[in-house]
Amino acid sequence: MFFPLTSTPFSRTGYRELLPSKELAPYVRCFWTSWNKEESSPQIQVQNTPIIPDLCADIIIATDGTENKADGREISSMHFCGVSDKMFLSSHSQGKHRRLFGIRFYAWQASHFSDQPLIKTANGFFDLQSHFQTAKKLLLAKLSPVMNLEEFKQIAQETLLQLLFRPASKIPEQAPLVQDAIIQMIRTRGSQQLSSIIKDIHTSERQLERFFAQALSLSPKKVSSLIRYQSLWQSACLSKNFDVQDAVANYGYFDQAHLLNDFKKFHGMNLTQARKLALKSK
Repeated sequence: MFFPLTSTPFSRTGYRELLPSKELAPYVRCFWTSWNKEESSPQIQVQNTPIIPDLCADIIIATDGTENKADGREISSMHFCGVSDKMFLSSHSQGKHRRLFGIRFYAWQASHFSDQPLIKTANGFFDLQSHFQTAKKLLLAKLSPVMNLEEFKQIAQETLLQLLFRPASKIPEQAPLVQDAIIQMIRTRGSQQLSSIIKDIHTSERQLERFFAQALSLSPKKVSSLIRYQSLWQSACLSKNFDVQDAVANYGYFDQAHLLNDFKKFHGMNLTQARKLALKSK
């Protein structure tokens, strides 16, 4: 029902992703890898890429080495990148042969695999040990610095399934109301008023705020706004006959100015510029 896109959602040099298995599809958006090219390659001159809010959170594993292949490689770092609610620019790694591997979770599902609630992790970058001690231990036992994406996906999936079926006492408490609210937001593409959602799922605003803070470190109102923004972005990227006026009605904006201002607030550039950049990556 919800398949968030990046600012450059089509194939591009130095990045690749694979979809998860059926069992993990409700939790994981994709497994991905990116890498730096040789300094002599013209591809090294790429500009910083806008990282837009996609309601995902990532485990990121970096491998460094002196060669593109096996020689001298090692796992140099393991981090957790929390969900973001604003655009930022990725800086091109200084490591000549650095390669990154990632597990991209839907942000409201990431805490199923953590050892503690993900409070105050939004817009943050943390050592994996701080929230995912068990995941880090399990991954380190299996990871290889010379693995390819297919091998990484297999290792990551085995680890995540192991974590998912831990005893309930080992997993941070999950509030079903968070899932209920998210499903309602996705169904209405973020256009439903929060007061109406609260009434539909039979809770209070204060209680829902608390549960959202524990599960993904954003307020329900912000999550709903990001779902609407991402739904709009998907339509702008994937619809051949995308029309702004139709989008105003489809996504519950007051008028065209409201849509365009809201989009720029999250994306960091106007809709015309964003579509041009996205299509350029095809």
